[in-house]
Amino acid sequence: MRVENMKNKYFTTMEYRDKLFEELDLQTRDMVILMCAIFIASVGLNMNSTAVIIGAMLISPLMTPIVGLGLGLAIYDLALMKKALKLLAVEVVISLLVSGIYFYLSPITVASTELTARISPTVWDIIIAIAGGIAGVIGSRKKEANNIVPGVAIATALMPPICTAGFGLAHGNTQYFFGALYLFLINCIFIMLTTFFGSRFMMRRTKAVELNKLNPKLRYGMTALVLALTIPSLLSAGNLVLDYARKDAMNQYISEKFTSHTILSRTYNKTKNQLEITIVGQELTEQELEKLVKEKSKYGLEKLTVKVNQVASLSQADAKEVYQYIDQYIEQKLSNTDTKNEEIQDEIE
Repeated sequence: MRVENMKNKYFTTMEYRDKLFEELDLQTRDMVILMCAIFIASVGLNMNSTAVIIGAMLISPLMTPIVGLGLGLAIYDLALMKKALKLLAVEVVISLLVSGIYFYLSPITVASTELTARISPTVWDIIIAIAGGIAGVIGSRKKEANNIVPGVAIATALMPPICTAGFGLAHGNTQYFFGALYLFLINCIFIMLTTFFGSRFMMRRTKAVELNKLNPKLRYGMTALVLALTIPSLLSAGNLVLDYARKDAMNQYISEKFTSHTILSRTYNKTKNQLEITIVGQELTEQELEKLVKEKSKYGLEKLTVKVNQVASLSQADAKEVYQYIDQYIEQKLSNTDTKNEEIQDEIE
């Protein structure tokens, strides 16, 4: 009796499919809600307000078509997939246009930290998307109201990246536009794939969908689509993991080998695989510098090119030279929009 009651609390696969299919209708009220969420998120990003951004994520309807696409792939439902893709495409276009118009008209043109945080995806974004997707698969199947789905909407943060892309569109900044779209795409794909695999797992013990009776060409086509979406996203995830590990190794190398100096700046050029460090303190000889550079191999950075710029201490050189480097560093920090994609700026430790 208790098991039966537990089953009644959750939608079956086909019940959930029908529920999603109805929610994927392109309705005016949903578009108005989306535009309100975009406006709130854009204001929060512009004013650097985390609380306002969270409010926008709570009312955003962007999760529904992504979940619909994942379920459609899982049960080989072409009608559900087409409807979900159509709605997602419309919502993305509206999001870009509304946020772009807002940022174009906004008198605040300087990018806030909330905006800059959405242009460089990390491995943690992938982990969050996967964990959020798993929670969403379980929580969305419950018939009664629960706080899991809104929590997933906040955690996966789909609205801020698409609005950040709107900022890049409004100001013609390709770094913000493509960087934020990349983060949005990562979140979408991993939520969709988690929904796909989660739905397949939950269907194992049910006979709600007879997959064997489907057209073999359709099944093969769906499987190919899943692979086409999975492989690039996994390669991207692997590159993000490697980039994070390399960055961590460089930070460790700098913090351990330049302990007696103050680090004014550190810049990594990914294209050239070159780390440029500007230090102030006691001047190092050519032999000492060569020894420090060779020790990079202990951190797995054998192929990395290290360039060290030395600024003498105030007691040994003209203070204007030090101030010049400090002014350059501060100016570089305040104008992140001029920083190229392949250059990663880290804070002074």
